[in-house]
Amino acid sequence: MTISSGRQPLLDALTHLGAHAGRRASHARGYCAVGHFAPHANAAHFADIAILRDGPLPVTVRFSVGGSDPAISEKTRNLRGMAVRVHGEHESYDMVLVSEPIFYAATPVSYLSYLEAQAADPNTGVPDPQRIAAHEQRHPDTLRLPALLASHAAPSSYACTPYHSTHAFLFTGADGVARPARLMAVPEAGTRYLSAAQERQLPSAFLEREMDERLLQGPIRFQLYAQLPAAGDPLDDPSMPWQGQERVPLGALLITALADTSCDFMTFMPTRLPTGIAASDDPMLRARANVYASASLARRR
Repeated sequence: MTISSGRQPLLDALTHLGAHAGRRASHARGYCAVGHFAPHANAAHFADIAILRDGPLPVTVRFSVGGSDPAISEKTRNLRGMAVRVHGEHESYDMVLVSEPIFYAATPVSYLSYLEAQAADPNTGVPDPQRIAAHEQRHPDTLRLPALLASHAAPSSYACTPYHSTHAFLFTGADGVARPARLMAVPEAGTRYLSAAQERQLPSAFLEREMDERLLQGPIRFQLYAQLPAAGDPLDDPSMPWQGQERVPLGALLITALADTSCDFMTFMPTRLPTGIAASDDPMLRARANVYASASLARRR
């Protein structure tokens, strides 16, 4: 299997999984919020960029549930997303983060195979088990994330799960040295998943109300870190968790209010980076950026 551009085949495969006209092909269900980002006092030593010197800066945030169905249950054991745009004076910075430390696949080829294997057989209306088995034999990298998602219940709140970039980026510090890191947003409220009783009893839509009630008590806070790799941690395979434990504090992300639906019309790009942060040579990162750009155009037609 070959992919000429990494763009249209992946978008077509996502669409065939059930994307709805005018809606995102992935993470269709979501809510908008606003707040600000306050850089850590020493963050510019690690990444010498204006956004880490000039804060606090306003942010637009979209919290979401993975999948193409805008009516998907918020209790489903699927990825949660937190897409953040930091509005700098001269540049914007998008952070496209998810609730597990790894992505679905290592490469566009294996991700496309995964999406095709999950598509419903037109004769039965469900995925073909033989096709799934053949895919898993060819691409074992796509087994890691489903196993993580199945290992725990869904988050009890968007405010109670950590978020990860899964991809590595190169951060150039004040000394001119470019250092690889992945991003982590750690919730100050801690990590909490639904109990068995909550999984049974909560309505399928509860996250927006939960956040609204939580915000009555004050801002929702996350600490943003750059996770440094340990020796051997791959810079070009987002399906592999990093073993590196060292973190560099970058600042605090404060969510202060839910917002209108305007962020639904924004396209958060993992490669919309300010000067001083560069994309790594991760083929999946670049493919995702191409897909997001194509999907954004498609849902506006």
